[in-house]
Amino acid sequence: MVERSFLLRYNMTLIRVNYMKCYNEKRYLNGDTEALEIIYYWRDNYLKEKAEEIGAYSDVVDEYDLFLDEVADELLKYDLNNPLEYSIALNYLISEGYLSADETFKRRESFEEIKGKLGINIVSGRGCCRNISSFHKDVFDKLGIYSKEFYCYLGHGNGKNGFANHVINLVEYDDNLYGIDLLNYNMLYHFKKPMKLELVSLFNVGKVIYKPYYEITVGESDLESIKKTIKQFEDYSKIKPISALEYDCDIKYRTNKIMSDNKSKLDNFSKKTKVLKKSIADNMPRL
Repeated sequence: MVERSFLLRYNMTLIRVNYMKCYNEKRYLNGDTEALEIIYYWRDNYLKEKAEEIGAYSDVVDEYDLFLDEVADELLKYDLNNPLEYSIALNYLISEGYLSADETFKRRESFEEIKGKLGINIVSGRGCCRNISSFHKDVFDKLGIYSKEFYCYLGHGNGKNGFANHVINLVEYDDNLYGIDLLNYNMLYHFKKPMKLELVSLFNVGKVIYKPYYEITVGESDLESIKKTIKQFEDYSKIKPISALEYDCDIKYRTNKIMSDNKSKLDNFSKKTKVLKKSIADNMPRL
């Protein structure tokens, strides 16, 4: 008789192996049936839960949309010249608590979320990379500026069998495409390869690996559109990126100074939106 503990370990091993197939781009991008079946199963469940949660919190979602209009209108009042500056300015507003009901923001994971509207957590004053990147895209959509959530692996190794453990945003600047990480001090990445971005820095020591399976999981893309996107990323990898000196000493410094010099205006914005923010935060899901 086979011991139950052995069967449990065996079944868990099979589950891990199947999951690794979904995380390995060479498998699902080349049409591995088993890997794609699991990814599409995740997608179907996610989309069902997303529809249910948005329906259950429709009033909060509507108020959030109004708040996004307020944030976009506020950003347009300042002398911001490009998507990098708008991103840094937005992160300033988040970090300084101007967008939160209690005027503070903690970079911590929270599962009190609404699927498909993860950016709402910014208003509740607590969120991680997925909440910040979702909010970034929502605001940029209001501004009519391109922003794409970029699901990636951040860590050691080549990320071959790693799952998507981080989200940043892709933005355009000077005919090139960059990844900006608002969670981590506006760190900027450029395409080194179609699936790999490297940090724009004097020491060039950081990288993130594209994990496109997650785009299918949340219903943003299908397999063919992802393949076309990867080809576009290859074109961007051939363009020389902005220098670390220009980014840190010019763009970041200039933008943060603009925002810090307008504290009184930002305080007025925070007061103006206080009732709306409180209503959103008070009606968020609770575990």
